[in-house]
Amino acid sequence: MKTRMLALATAATLALGAPAMAQDIDMGYNMLTGAIYNALAARNLPTDSISELSLTQIATIKSLLDSGASDSEISQRISAILEGDN
Repeated sequence: MKTRMLALATAATLALGAPAMAQDIDMGYNMLTGAIYNALAARNLPTDSISELSLTQIATIKSLLDSGASDSEISQRISAILEGDN
């Protein structure tokens, strides 16, 4: 009986916590894509295809921006990703 109650309590907790977790993930994704949008706009790179990028492409762009490479190298590599040459 205790095991069944524990299972029900766990299921209820997970069911109630899932929407909040999904909301946090959405907020994090929106913050990340917003930061990438700003970085691309600052480099005069196209921003219209950000919503079409995969999470892997977004993570790669973020890594490039944080890499410490030269601005021209970063811009070239990001351009290749945006053009689908990655």
